Parts: sequence; structure tokens; C-alpha cells
Amino acid sequence: MDFKQLEYFVRVAEHGSFSRAAAALGVGQPFLSRQVRQLEVELRKTLFHRHGRGIVLTDAGEQFSLFARSVLQQFDAATQVLSRSETEITGRVVIGLPPSLGRVLTVPLVRAFSQRFPLAKLTIVEALSMALYERLISDKLDAALMYDPAVSTLTEIEPIVREPLCLILRKTEEGGESKPLAFARLAEHRLIFPSEPHPLRMLVEAEAARQGLTLDIAFEIDGVEAIVALVDKGFGAAVVPYNLVRAGMQSTELRIHPLVEPVIGGAIALVTHSRRPPTLLTTKTVDLLRQTAAETLVGSESAP
Repeated sequence: MDFKQLEYFVRVAEHGSFSRAAAALGVGQPFLSRQVRQLEVELRKTLFHRHGRGIVLTDAGEQFSLFARSVLQQFDAATQVLSRSETEITGRVVIGLPPSLGRVLTVPLVRAFSQRFPLAKLTIVEALSMALYERLISDKLDAALMYDPAVSTLTEIEPIVREPLCLILRKTEEGGESKPLAFARLAEHRLIFPSEPHPLRMLVEAEAARQGLTLDIAFEIDGVEAIVALVDKGFGAAVVPYNLVRAGMQSTELRIHPLVEPVIGGAIALVTHSRRPPTLLTTKTVDLLRQTAAETLVGSESAP
């Protein structure tokens, strides 16, 4: 068994196909199959179930995958430590962002990453916080920013900011001026929300229940861009994070009303895997993400 065999195994597991993994690695499929088969012989375990539609990990394969990833990451970290400067660090890091934060953070994060680690590769995945959590614990992300992540033994959670919420609606409503709006006034509007159990919706509904309010949720839409477009066309109003507003809603038909009485907001947290040793590149990129968020998410109250 050697590091190459571990890498081949991990890539096949990631791609779910010998042919796709071979293409990504730049090796022949027969060669790749032999390497994985040799690994199975040495371990005396079957690592993959092979069927007509592809391959899936066996129970033994799932267990060995955790070991293989850990070994490769520690080897990469040890190698990177010997680098003479950050500009010589290589490797790939995958960061997850909710769509509302992606609109604000992607450009400054990519710019800073490119300047600091010119030889490394950065992948940014946009998805809702629940989907980001699933990807993180299944080793498909190295770190992510999430809204109100659930506490888990599998993750490390570092609160970054608490982001206040706003109501967006067409300018013909509420007098056309961007002014603070009492939370209780939400009950007067047809609302567009993500489907349950989205953290933002849960936060708003909890406060509505506390105040004894009944909210008129007309549409459930799991997409930031689609929600803003529907509000723009007059199908309802929506509660959105402050940084979505900052990202630039270009329509002149929209007005933004900060919610008050009370001011509520979701916590944005930096989440990493608690049981996976980070590479040097991951550690430094997480530091960069933390710095970029602190510099970019202005106007948000610091989280405790």
C-alpha cells in the first residue's frame, strides 16, 4: 500500500466511477482498476460494490475512506509545512457559502486567495446551510459559512456575526420609503419564504409565535434569486438577510425595511469538521475566509 493507491481509492470514491476518476487523474481505467483491486487484496476487504450503473462504497470501504482521507490530508499538511512561503503552497480547498453570502463574499475571497496562494486551487460551493452541512460531514467541503448551524460532535462552530433581517417589497407599498418596520407588521403582508426547516424561516416563525402573530406565507421558494424576482414582480414580500441587501438588488421597484421591535437576526458561523485534520492550505484559507467576512460583512453585529 502506498500514497498513490490511497489517492486512487479516494478519487474513485469521490467520482463514483472508475472511468470518471481515471479521466480526472489522467490515467488509464484498467490501470486504475488494478490499483484499487490490489488495495482490496492487501486489505482482504471489498471496498466497492460494482453494478451496472456504477459503484458504491461497501461498509468496509466507508470506514477505510475516513482513514485514507485522513492519511492523505496529514501527508499534504506535512509537505506544505516545508514550503518556503505561502506563494509556494499547492493543493485544493473547497469552501461552502449560502447564496446570500456568496453574492457578497465570493469576489473578495477569490481575489485575496489568488494573491496569497497563486499555485493553489479554490472551489466555492453555493447551497443552503442544511445542504452545506451534509457536504461538510461527508468530506465534500473543507469549511463553510452557515446560518445558525446545529450543534454536532462532528463539527467545530465559530460564530462570526449576527446578521439583522430586513423586509423587501415593492416601493408602492409602505409609502415607498426605506424605513424601519415593526416586526408585527409582517402579518399585514403576503410573504414568500424558503420551505421548512430553513433557519431564517424558523427564526421568523418563532418570533411570530412569541408575539401571537399569524403569518400569511403565500409561496415557499428555495432560491434567493427567485424570491427576489417574485417580490420585484409584486407576488409578495420577503424577509431577507442584511447582506443580501448589500449584495445589490438593482431593481428600482424594491424597498428595504429593517425589522425592529425587536431586531432579530441569524448567526453566521464558520463551520469545520471536528474529526478531520486540516491541511495547511485549509487552515490558511479558513483564516482568510474569517478575515474576509469580518472586513466585508459590515453593518452586522458581532456574534457572541
